Amino acid sequence: MKPYESYTIISDLDGTIIPHGGCVSEANKRAIAAFIEGGGHFGIATGRTPEAAAGYLTDVAITAPSIFFNGSMLYDWQAEKVLVTKPLTAEGAPDLWPRFAARCLELFPEACIEVYTQEDCHIISDPKNDDPRLPHEHYRYCHSDLAEVADVSRTPWLKFFACADPADLRALEQEAEVFGTAACSHHFYSEANYHEFVAKGVSKGSMLAEVRKLPEFAGTRIIALGDYLNDRELLEAADIGIASGNAHEDLKALADFTGCRAEENLIVWLLAHFADITAIHSNH
Repeated sequence: MKPYESYTIISDLDGTIIPHGGCVSEANKRAIAAFIEGGGHFGIATGRTPEAAAGYLTDVAITAPSIFFNGSMLYDWQAEKVLVTKPLTAEGAPDLWPRFAARCLELFPEACIEVYTQEDCHIISDPKNDDPRLPHEHYRYCHSDLAEVADVSRTPWLKFFACADPADLRALEQEAEVFGTAACSHHFYSEANYHEFVAKGVSKGSMLAEVRKLPEFAGTRIIALGDYLNDRELLEAADIGIASGNAHEDLKALADFTGCRAEENLIVWLLAHFADITAIHSNH
């Protein structure tokens, strides 16, 4: 039996196996390859689109179904095929999300507001507000009028995203409560200045249930890696949850283990401690 048979690693990217502003290290790439060679599977769970993630994953072997849009899409990386999507909905009010987007544009004129569909990232706010990260990302995005994506039956929204000053985001959260979008969504911070909305019940963790439904992964033990609050459900749903050393303190508190910092090669650390981690966990 190979050493990593029946195990699957599902890892967040930024702040977990990619230092902020960096890329996957050669050491982590070699460790991922060794894990797969040893019978394991490796996949990712990110708020990014598949196209955006691909720019950071050159020469990284992805062999497990992977989670995108913070849980709104499950994607077969090797077959380049979407397996599951879970779009934003509002029962009985199909125009609720476009109306909320219009309200956000009105109340927060300095925010960068983005609507993610399966095909594109639509920036519906003034281009002068664009998130500085955008030119450095590895995906297409377009500036669109809200009217162009307002028909959600034709163009389902997978994620609604706001980049703004934290004080404005707190006010936006309050507006979501009043408007009714908070009640029909799962919303969270993915950075201090990023607030995201996905469908109610949707998270990186909830999509693990879809991974386990696939015959090849039905008996797998999932090791999840993360660093921020949007990884909470992922670590909780996994068999073993590991926070990076630079993770948010709340995430470290719920993780089974805390590893090294992202820049110190978390996959390398995991394989170095693999026997102890899996032995300790199997005794719980």
